[in-house]
Amino acid sequence: MFRFAFPVKPVVTAFSLLFMTGCGAFDTLRAQNDKTQTDVKAVAKQVEALQKSVDELNLSQGGSTSKMKADLTMMIGQLEQHITRLHAEIDETQYRLTQLTAKIEKLDQKKFVGGGPAAPATPGAAATPGAPASNEPLRVVDGLDLEAVFNQAQDDYRAGKFDLALSGFKTVYEKDGGGTWRERAMFWLGETLVKQDKTDKALEAYGRVAKEFPHGSKTCSARFKIGLIYHQKKDKAKRDEEWTKLISECNGTNEAQRAQEMQKE
Repeated sequence: MFRFAFPVKPVVTAFSLLFMTGCGAFDTLRAQNDKTQTDVKAVAKQVEALQKSVDELNLSQGGSTSKMKADLTMMIGQLEQHITRLHAEIDETQYRLTQLTAKIEKLDQKKFVGGGPAAPATPGAAATPGAPASNEPLRVVDGLDLEAVFNQAQDDYRAGKFDLALSGFKTVYEKDGGGTWRERAMFWLGETLVKQDKTDKALEAYGRVAKEFPHGSKTCSARFKIGLIYHQKKDKAKRDEEWTKLISECNGTNEAQRAQEMQKE
């Protein structure tokens, strides 16, 4: 039987993560988009070559491979559906790349506002415009760019500065009246609390994501993380209760598939 690799990259999902990391994410996303288009072309060539091989084999054996051809034809049909979906994802990514470019240009024009007491002035030293006056955590004032605070909190999280990250995500959640960053901030609060081994508080944060944003972009991930914590606590009843909701509400997602696999272990 013919075998081949079919590289499907979760383009749209990757975008939602990269969208939050600024110019670096833009370059990464563009490279991801180019690779996806290359994958589509490669798969299309594989489909064409496979169809040709099937036709030649069937002809040479006087039609005795009809069943094999039917099976492979079905596989080819599935591949073509994947290709169509990838093309749609590429179009969506191109559109979002345009939006991201405009957003980055706008973000470059904004400034951070620092918090904490000002450091003693050094004679002859020039102040750096827009720079914090000290190493104190960023302090939010009216008009501060919440996206910038969120990105800074994520940088602190990656650097292992979990107290600063927690403060930043809390600030975004509390100050975001419009809700654009509110859901993400609460989800990452949960992530940060897990890193601090505060799993009970993390459960509360993930639970608030699922409750306050039932149709949000992080709801499925939050439900999976809740079940994962109970899985690690060896509380199978609560794990299965949460993952049953996940599988029902987020059927077909990576989180639901992972939950189903882990439940079989």
